[in-house]
Amino acid sequence: MKTSALIICSAFAFAIISCNKKFDEPPAYLPPDLTPTLTIAQLKAMHTTGSYETISTDDIIEGIVIANDSSGNFYKQIIIEDSTAGIAINIDDYNLYTSYPVGRNVYVKLNGLILYDDNRLIEIGAGKDASNNISAIAAPLKNQYVIKGANNIPATPKMVDIGDLNDSYQNMLIQLTNMEFDEADTSKTYADTSASHNAVNFVLKNCSNKSITLRSSGFANFAGANVPNGNGAITCIYSVYNTGKQIFIRDTGDVQFNGIRCNGGPAVETSIANIRSMYKGSDIKLGAYKIGGVVISDAVNKNIANGNVVLQDGNAGISVYFGGTITYNTGDSIVLDITGDSLQNYNGSLEIKTASGTIKPTPVATGRTVIPQQLSIAQINSNLSDIEFTLIKISNATASGGATYSGSRTLTDASGNITLYTAASASFANDNLPTEESDWIGFAKFFGSTKEFTIRNTTDVTTSGSNNDSDGIELTTSPANINFDNIAAGLPQGVFVKTAASSTFIGADGVYSGNQASWSNTSSGFKNYASATGLDAASSSADQNASINRALGVKQTSATGFDPGAAFVFEINNTTGKTNFVFSFLLQSLADGVGRTTTWQVDYALGDNPDTFIPVTTSPSAIITGSTFSNTSVTANFGSALNDKNSKVWIRIVTLSATTGSGSRASTGIDDVEIKWN
Repeated sequence: MKTSALIICSAFAFAIISCNKKFDEPPAYLPPDLTPTLTIAQLKAMHTTGSYETISTDDIIEGIVIANDSSGNFYKQIIIEDSTAGIAINIDDYNLYTSYPVGRNVYVKLNGLILYDDNRLIEIGAGKDASNNISAIAAPLKNQYVIKGANNIPATPKMVDIGDLNDSYQNMLIQLTNMEFDEADTSKTYADTSASHNAVNFVLKNCSNKSITLRSSGFANFAGANVPNGNGAITCIYSVYNTGKQIFIRDTGDVQFNGIRCNGGPAVETSIANIRSMYKGSDIKLGAYKIGGVVISDAVNKNIANGNVVLQDGNAGISVYFGGTITYNTGDSIVLDITGDSLQNYNGSLEIKTASGTIKPTPVATGRTVIPQQLSIAQINSNLSDIEFTLIKISNATASGGATYSGSRTLTDASGNITLYTAASASFANDNLPTEESDWIGFAKFFGSTKEFTIRNTTDVTTSGSNNDSDGIELTTSPANINFDNIAAGLPQGVFVKTAASSTFIGADGVYSGNQASWSNTSSGFKNYASATGLDAASSSADQNASINRALGVKQTSATGFDPGAAFVFEINNTTGKTNFVFSFLLQSLADGVGRTTTWQVDYALGDNPDTFIPVTTSPSAIITGSTFSNTSVTANFGSALNDKNSKVWIRIVTLSATTGSGSRASTGIDDVEIKWN
């Protein structure tokens, strides 16, 4: 066969000079030679509610797939419709979306199948099980009954008013407009993410106060997503349950509630990340929302467009255009009501454009510290859509392309290059461009198709390798908080992973992978785990991958340096003028049921090249991970040990003794690190 020949050529390429066998082009797609004999409406008209009909004629229906099991909100079924009606086809198989994607035309050979209703919702099944219930089409028979046709056929929803919905719309793709969740529900998630995975019903209403039930499965991959607070259109599958009317979505992209609510508010505080997720390719007016964030731009040194400020909230950032003069300082924390503002694409990057006359809110705090992520230029270029307008540090990079900062220059590290842009109006535009290898702090954005990196001022540039305040964690305002929600793109500045650590050796550099890993993954290494917060021991890999709350973790094995010797290390530049340090974090035991127990400790050392680490008493005194899923809050009080140090301070969460017990070792995570001082 041609496929076999291809595999052989590939597999033994090292043994042969070439593999030049020519293959015929694949034949053009030919639709199945089938002609529908019934419309879906005609088929459904054959059914008597509460009964069932075994079809014994060679009839065929044709329809377009409008829903499947891709998100988990539909289970072992696909929904098809033609111009007359829609119907569910139950198939006893998983991952049906791979064979029957939305937009695929299918033909259903009806002979031998059963037409029935599930609490008045008409469906197609096949045969009866031992309990005399209608069963689904067996997986080996699905291609015999449900024949695939052409793909990528648009599935356009029918615009319907709630008051006009009747049984003729059963299992059809519809769209309802001016809809919103009840105000009291806007802090909730679509469904139950506990081990019970209960489905959840919400009542949606429009501005005429007409309502309908939205039902979502606890197994849907969006079950843990917050429902939106605004008003807008919902695309959905219409369903019934006895006399009740209800709708199901395929995924959260079906819910476009970004407009202002029927009553105009009140505004609900949400994250910048959530606001960014509302952009689907077209500019929108935002609903009743507030966002909070820390200013990471520098209006004083003017390397930012007039009227703009950059806010960062956690690991998401965005540009906000106010117009006029910006008086915010770097480190100011503000809460901004963005109700009715525009979320738009401006020169390739996302921006919130405030309504004309918006009053700039007074900062709720000042001097807040945002710790930059340390990324390579290649990582920035690959992930810019997710990390734009967040504070980033690029190490060991060289600038070229001109004598001064002004204009577009090139910044290069070992992984690649990016445009370094400085506005002509910047206070340092005419300063000499450094020629030596340096570390650079700033934020990245798009300008059209160009990816740009922008510093705020020249203190963002320091000579690589020098012991200066930008090497590790810079303590500005207590507390300094570190979470790991964006570690797919790299570790936060000043955070390191080590192996083979001991009481006299900080450890060898560990290898960290930003790819999501499940708690049950058995390969050793430092990993990007889902945080235990909000999940439990029974959470599936799909649940874990869907979680945006991440933890920095390690899977210990017998590999050299991991048992013992695995360590999470925090480098602090200095503690000058600061006293009474307290270090806290969540220690998470993630792989339930492993056989061995790992004992951890917190210790510290001083100086650029530490060779003595001193353990610190923790609460609780014994901190372990192992056989039982847990999420333990740990606190270490350093007393006066770290007071007023004009040198580097190192804090480790480390395992220095071998695991006990037998069998596999723990998957351990840390999250929500906090450093407090006076």
